[in-house]
Amino acid sequence: MNRNYLKHEFLITARSRRTIPFVFFITVLLFSYCLLLWPYANTKEAFNKKETEEYLAYLGDQQKLWRSIGNTGLVFPWHSYSYDRQIGTPVYSMNAYNYDLFSGMLMSFEDRNYERLLKLRTIYLQGNPGEYLEDRFLFQTAPFPSKDRAHAYQQTMMKYEDYLNKDHPITFGLMYEKTGLQTLQNFLQNYGVYFLLFCVIYVSSDILSRDRKHQAVLQGLPLSWYRQLNLKSLSAFLYSMAFIGSVIIVGVLVMTIQFGFGYFDLNVPIMIQQQTFTLEDYSVISLASYLGKTLVVIPLLVILFVRLNIVLSLLFKNEWIVLFISSLILFSERIYFTRSTQELFGKDISLFPQTYFDFGKIIDGQKNFLLNTETITYAKGIFVLLITYVIIEIILYIVALIINKRRYYLAR
Repeated sequence: MNRNYLKHEFLITARSRRTIPFVFFITVLLFSYCLLLWPYANTKEAFNKKETEEYLAYLGDQQKLWRSIGNTGLVFPWHSYSYDRQIGTPVYSMNAYNYDLFSGMLMSFEDRNYERLLKLRTIYLQGNPGEYLEDRFLFQTAPFPSKDRAHAYQQTMMKYEDYLNKDHPITFGLMYEKTGLQTLQNFLQNYGVYFLLFCVIYVSSDILSRDRKHQAVLQGLPLSWYRQLNLKSLSAFLYSMAFIGSVIIVGVLVMTIQFGFGYFDLNVPIMIQQQTFTLEDYSVISLASYLGKTLVVIPLLVILFVRLNIVLSLLFKNEWIVLFISSLILFSERIYFTRSTQELFGKDISLFPQTYFDFGKIIDGQKNFLLNTETITYAKGIFVLLITYVIIEIILYIVALIINKRRYYLAR
């Protein structure tokens, strides 16, 4: 009986008039992201051929000017301090060096020699950290732009050095993080978990309220009320996990066809402390470890929201109210989130479950970095989510005793 009821609930969810259009919408969104948005995303490291050609033309004109006036040596700034110390800048030789460097990058890009392009770009960034640190348009609206720029620079250099140290062939997809595995990593690091959990909330928001149209049949089922709720939860959990698995597999597959699968042994930079804001504060984990530690927590988050939806369904008996309240809880951190928020109601922010809903930012230390704290850890996150799940289970058990099957189906 349990197996038949579980199968029945699973099929109802899969064939629901709410679910099918939603799945179609997510499918369109997924293919749009994989085929149109992410492949052409304009990031800081994206190579701009037109800008490079304009910069080379500018350098060429500058070199002609210096040669025409016969000044190819040191150039002294017009202030007494430089004259007293005899400090000059070898502008001509620096321009010549940059011209050769950028010409090499342009030729490498045109020839699709991404290994040479990566080496030249790494050499340039090593000698010019100001490319990040002095870019006033980078993180322009962030409250701590200098800190964010330094963080982005360190992460970029660590990634590039790892690519060069590995024996993997350097491709466009690898260099610009568009391979299947790297796309999944970026998705999880940038609010992807929020997206997946919202899908779970939507799918499971009506698993109780839809039965109120068939009260006579369901009240006669030879199953206890609590077991019925458990089986509904299990069916929603299984469908949600199948849905999430399908989204991840299809997304990775589409990106793999375009840019390759990627490599599990690539290093992911993580921030282990916030003391000096130099390389000493950073470490690395493998991409396999990052993905494994993040994905293994998703089932816990899924069952947590499925059970929460059951509680809300018993209390409100309307799928749209359940959807609204659950979504509000999911995104509640965004209501009070600031880069200086370290406490909530006088308690450390790491003690609240909503801090860990976007779990992709926990593994790499990004949440600690954003909140300027060191109290948010992987182990604490799992512990807080487990405690939250246990509390929801206790609440559900009590609410199910108060709002029994007869009371739920007969209520108006």
